Amino acid sequence: MIKSIKISALKSIENLDMQCKKLNIIAGTNSSGKSTAVQALLLVSQNVLSKEGLNGSRVSLGEFKTEAKNHNIVAESIDITITAIDYEDCSLKISFLGNTVDVTDDKLCGAKELLGCEADKCVYRLLSNIKYLSCNRIGAQDTYAKHYVNENDIGVNGEYALYCLHKSNNVQLDEELIKDSSSETLLAQVNYWLEFVLNTTIQIEDIVGTDVIKARYAVGKSRVMRPKNIGSGVSYLISILVMCLIAGKDDILIIENPEIHLHPKAQSKLCEFLYFIAKSGRQIFIETHSDHVFNGIRVGIATDSMDKYDIAVNFFELDKRNCTINTVIDFGSKGQITNHVEGLFDQFDTDLDKMLGI
Repeated sequence: MIKSIKISALKSIENLDMQCKKLNIIAGTNSSGKSTAVQALLLVSQNVLSKEGLNGSRVSLGEFKTEAKNHNIVAESIDITITAIDYEDCSLKISFLGNTVDVTDDKLCGAKELLGCEADKCVYRLLSNIKYLSCNRIGAQDTYAKHYVNENDIGVNGEYALYCLHKSNNVQLDEELIKDSSSETLLAQVNYWLEFVLNTTIQIEDIVGTDVIKARYAVGKSRVMRPKNIGSGVSYLISILVMCLIAGKDDILIIENPEIHLHPKAQSKLCEFLYFIAKSGRQIFIETHSDHVFNGIRVGIATDSMDKYDIAVNFFELDKRNCTINTVIDFGSKGQITNHVEGLFDQFDTDLDKMLGI
């Protein structure tokens, strides 16, 4: 599991030291550095095994000086350091100097070479197991593409999620991922959570002799329908469920805006699923603008269904120089915020005060 992420001179981030937990929430104002923190992880991921630089298979940030480097500080390089919790002082540092990438061991591991050190292998293993689901994921379609190259890859936009579900629907999941004891298969667990969040279940059908499959959904006890005839939120949710449930132990999962097209009640219920996955040994990073996701975490803490020490909530905003400031939100035992900052999902209270004339 990642213990900390240190970022220096990347876009709006001057210096950031983000301490990580099992479930990590990144919230904040627009253009305040939330996506930049996610991009830092993706940059490390695309450079840890092959040096793709600032513009690669997972993220492209453009020119070093004019687009990627922070304009407010004098720095020769963009630096990202990842520290793992599995071994003490186990870190990996990646520096970007223009178009050059330098990968080094940031902490001492005796006199051993980087690739020969068990601790550093742990960092490499973690960072090579990053899974990413973007906010641009696909919605309802009549058919979905098959993916012959990697049947366990749902794609950054969730375009292969349903094919992964189809190919692995009868695969028995690890014990810690079983919520519905009536069946231990992937399809059964996906349907359990799909019904829990949206009162919906899914069926997958292979169109033999083609490169596509199709899905059908049933809402409650209604007849089955094709995706375009039900709410968009179902299609957006399915990729999250599949991504998380096929993830391996110690995988790192990054999900942008999990709340897309979901009703507030469903957003709150989704929090229970995400925490369940994080407790199973899969570390999760979420970028969100949803107060319902945020309050879902608070409810979990208040009802003792979630341990606040498993959760890190980071609130990003910009200072007067347009550099990122991160406030780590602290919760009391009943989910109350003990260090509230202006803009932290307080717009409802602000609007209510206006309506009441306060």
